[in-house]
Amino acid sequence: MHAESEEMRNRLMSEFDHVYFDRVGRLEGEFVSNDTGLLLLDRAGACLQANFPPGSSMAATMPFSEANQPGLWDHAQSLREGWDELPLIENAAVFSHIYYSNYYHFCFEFMQKFRLIEPFDIKVVIMPAPIYRQGVFREMISRVLGDRLLLPANELVRLKNPMLADGWQSEESLRWLREFVGKTLPAQGRRYYVRRNPPKGRNGNNIAETEAFLAFLERHDFTTIDFGNGELSLAEQIDKLQGASFVLAAHGAGLTNLSYLEGPARVIEVFGRSVISTSFIRISDALGLDHHAIIAETLDERGDIVVDCDLLESLMD
Repeated sequence: MHAESEEMRNRLMSEFDHVYFDRVGRLEGEFVSNDTGLLLLDRAGACLQANFPPGSSMAATMPFSEANQPGLWDHAQSLREGWDELPLIENAAVFSHIYYSNYYHFCFEFMQKFRLIEPFDIKVVIMPAPIYRQGVFREMISRVLGDRLLLPANELVRLKNPMLADGWQSEESLRWLREFVGKTLPAQGRRYYVRRNPPKGRNGNNIAETEAFLAFLERHDFTTIDFGNGELSLAEQIDKLQGASFVLAAHGAGLTNLSYLEGPARVIEVFGRSVISTSFIRISDALGLDHHAIIAETLDERGDIVVDCDLLESLMD
């Protein structure tokens, strides 16, 4: 870890103290899902929270916002009045996630719900339609769904004793993901710099491409790649790291693709102050990759991270 201040070092290290548990089980009773799959309504009109990851900053406000949308209570009343006329489905699971559009959260939290229901005879999976209509997400869901029936969350059906599941990043989830994908990349000495172009910009999205930084990339024969924003297939994304022995990138969801490296490889992950996470350090740790986290506290006028090129140079040995 390479940090300019003890404060930032401690902030990152504190994430290793977090403990999460995979959870799977049935919710007894009859429920109707709302269109986001984040609320379940029962016969009495009560709203129950579902598919919200604990510890999320958004989880504190989103259930309240969802439950207080204009018209929800009128909708709940209409459901109550025609409750017994709604089709009844058993052996169903309700899948959703507040961060499903993020590739990392999709792979290590949303997709893990399929891992967790494997021991159970689930015949129907309910999820919001936007999740399975998007590029690589659609591809991965199609592959893991098997012979289960997929229904949109806004379908008006009663779900009897629906199954809910929460999955988290772990060595078990990483092994499952690698086995599911069925493709890994041995190291062949290639060096990659990952440039990010996310549709929603934020401070610290990318590394500032100063003259010194570009000269560093050229001097050490880095190839610049971009994982895109979900439009590339899974194979296309993984193949961009073909033969990787060295990966340099700002923190971002595309580093989920480190999951398919065989190593030995060195990873340099650059953070700004705003978003600091151990997600990809944990992947490297599980795979035996040499991971260096750089926390840089200076941004340029565009909000890109100014990284110390002398430090980068020292990490090339």
